[in-house]
Amino acid sequence: MEIVPSGELQKQFGRYSDEAMIRPVAVSRNGRVRFVMVPVDEYERMRRRERVAGRTEDLDDDTLEALRTVEPALECEDAEANISRA
Repeated sequence: MEIVPSGELQKQFGRYSDEAMIRPVAVSRNGRVRFVMVPVDEYERMRRRERVAGRTEDLDDDTLEALRTVEPALECEDAEANISRA
């Protein structure tokens, strides 16, 4: 991801807005990234993926059964063991 100072973005907005259509462009101010420019369709995709808390009572039986029977991946078990040792 390219990082561009905000002053540079102001001077060459067209260039960086075109670049943001290809890959994210981070904008910094005083050396700290403040925001990232992405195409609107990518932003909307990310918004759709936001998780919303819900109640288990609202889940269908198949989903509840899948949750009851899920097994953690090996990496999760390894991470859990590392946490326990710390």
